[in-house]
Amino acid sequence: MWDSFLKHIDIHPENTQILDGNAAGLQAERDAFEEMIKAAGLFVGGMGLDEHIAFYKSGSSLLSRTHVKMLAMDTILASAWFFSGNLTKWAWALTVMGAREVVILISGAHKVFALHKAIEEGVNYMWTVFVFLQHPHMVLMCDEDATLELKVKIVKYFRDLKLVHTKLMTPVQYQRERNREKPAF
Repeated sequence: MWDSFLKHIDIHPENTQILDGNAAGLQAERDAFEEMIKAAGLFVGGMGLDEHIAFYKSGSSLLSRTHVKMLAMDTILASAWFFSGNLTKWAWALTVMGAREVVILISGAHKVFALHKAIEEGVNYMWTVFVFLQHPHMVLMCDEDATLELKVKIVKYFRDLKLVHTKLMTPVQYQRERNREKPAF
């Protein structure tokens, strides 16, 4: 996770939490990791090539706690590059819905079908991303390629929301920056 994503963004290593699947005490590691998610209040994850998010696949219970999970062969093959070719049959399925805020990143044209199903076809629990859309404080971030199968009207709607949000937040951000610059007497 560090090599694939975190070292490429502006974040201090001490502000990241990565589950250690090789820990001697897996139960203790799981409990500590869940506490970190709860304390941080934020989960950031991406959609895998086979549509899993945090190794939750269609039909997985999003109410379950972090646990070791046997992976389907398509998940193993799709994720092997992420684990340096280690074709393990096990991974951690993370507690995500318990976070105060959830951010899911979706990029690439190979994920358009899952995004289309989740956004445009109504209630459908066979698409993991749809279930995450039920989280009360969830942000879905997509690149343009991931939206290729969405209707133009829907893409325009979300772009307009972003524009409105940016315009509304600009004065707030400006005031925050001014308050930080004021000397304390």
